[in-house]
Amino acid sequence: MVTKKKTVDEAIEEVAETATGGLSGVKDSLAKAQQSMEGAKSTMQDAYGKAREGAGVAADRAKVYLDDAKKHLAEAREKMGTLAAKSRDQAEVLYANAKEQYESLSEKAMDLYAKTKKKIADVDFKEKGDEVVEYVRTNPGKAILIALAVGFVVGYATRPRD
Repeated sequence: MVTKKKTVDEAIEEVAETATGGLSGVKDSLAKAQQSMEGAKSTMQDAYGKAREGAGVAADRAKVYLDDAKKHLAEAREKMGTLAAKSRDQAEVLYANAKEQYESLSEKAMDLYAKTKKKIADVDFKEKGDEVVEYVRTNPGKAILIALAVGFVVGYATRPRD
């Protein structure tokens, strides 16, 4: 079975979708917990003004609401843990891919450096310098035009930009 490697953008998109889905579940659980807390608060406020015998019933009802809120908060914690684990797994995959690409590029750069170093070592600069001097002597007009063109290009490339 050949598995297709994900690009960094695809992996980031997948993490974003996972996070969005996980966060919506967490948001729902927290909203339910908030409703339960508000129910408990409302019940306690109702009991505050009532007689002593009704306070026990209100306290029991408030306890049910608080237990419900505890349950929903536990669900939110579990969903956040799952989301964190999925995000960590995606980050590890992205890190492994980036490391693999870095190692590959590093190896290619080292090979290219070695080849370039070998080619430069093979060049005889004294001989090349003698060839340039001879060319200038035999073709002074062309040499002046070439020098002018090179000077223009260097001047254009090194001029300050706005």
